Amino acid sequence: MANQQDRFTDLLNRINEISDDDLIPWYKKATRVCKGFSAKTHNKPAVKSKVYIILLKIVGKKRSGYALYVGKTNRTPEDRFQQHKDGYKASRYAKKYGVCLLPDLFEHLNPMSAGEATELEASIAEALKKAGVPTYGGH
Repeated sequence: MANQQDRFTDLLNRINEISDDDLIPWYKKATRVCKGFSAKTHNKPAVKSKVYIILLKIVGKKRSGYALYVGKTNRTPEDRFQQHKDGYKASRYAKKYGVCLLPDLFEHLNPMSAGEATELEASIAEALKKAGVPTYGGH
């Protein structure tokens, strides 16, 4: 797992270096959108729910390119990402196209209450879509 996490960290570092005119033109916009959210129950006693965001690389006949998947979990985001990849209660997009987690978009929010995680999952996904960021999940 450490080797896989090192690869994710390297990828995240590369993504952070991307400019608006490069491979993922909406990445900085997505960062601004996500940083605009806060969790009222963040780090309160007994809260353990989390939101997470996965980078997707979609390859298909109708659509290709990068997108985001927004989800929520009571596990660690890393464990939940692995569950998606293993096919356990998986989003078809996260399972097939998931590349890595993007913790700089969500870790400032976690942990939080279950109710707030449900609300933020939907709100973040909706805000990303409104900003023109290709986004899945957020149900």
